[in-house]
Amino acid sequence: MAQLQIRLSPNSYHVSGSGPPFELSLYKASQMALRGMSTHAYSRKLVVEQSFLHLHGSLLFNVTEVAKEWRAPSKNLGLILEIASPRAGELCSNLNSFLDASLLVVSFTPKHCKSSRAKRSSHFVPAGLSNVCKPRRLYISFSDVGWENWIIAPQGYLANYCLGECPFPLTEELNSTNHAILQTMVHSLDPEGTPQPCCVPVRLSPISILYYDNDDNVVLRHYEDMVVDECGCR
Repeated sequence: MAQLQIRLSPNSYHVSGSGPPFELSLYKASQMALRGMSTHAYSRKLVVEQSFLHLHGSLLFNVTEVAKEWRAPSKNLGLILEIASPRAGELCSNLNSFLDASLLVVSFTPKHCKSSRAKRSSHFVPAGLSNVCKPRRLYISFSDVGWENWIIAPQGYLANYCLGECPFPLTEELNSTNHAILQTMVHSLDPEGTPQPCCVPVRLSPISILYYDNDDNVVLRHYEDMVVDECGCR
């Protein structure tokens, strides 16, 4: 299994108008010998193509099918990334400052791949939007937990909680770590032996509470990490 990640730092390349100024193309390249010549040429096949106005964020591509051919020792295979822009001169001169690419490849020996085809394929079904890991609404009333006699304000707060699946392949929107990406890959091959990453809070915010202390003094205190703002797969 293989995943290509392209990280694009924020930059000022923007062209106003209806058409997108940047065209990203990812090709599978294979080396072939030219008949009657000692030199070699490359044939290439388009894997994915994408257009965008701004170069920023992170792009993830599943290149498992391309990686399967890398096991053939007689072939020289690779990937070609092309970014076309009307402002190609500026783009090329600053490319190293905002673009970084990494390729993650995971391979297993045959003895590790004996789970049934039905079990493996069932874990590649995309999760519905409602089932994906994200914050869910949860209001906590202090009267429900018996704290209404000493808490003056607020009477409750929106705490929220995290719930949902972490499907393969993990995307940037799921706030996943490198460990979680590897874990979900292994889970797709061995669902019984390796659990899926968990949907957990990754960003929390505080609240302020006005209450009576043990001496009946009125105290205003700031409590950290009380509200779930963002969830992620970890």
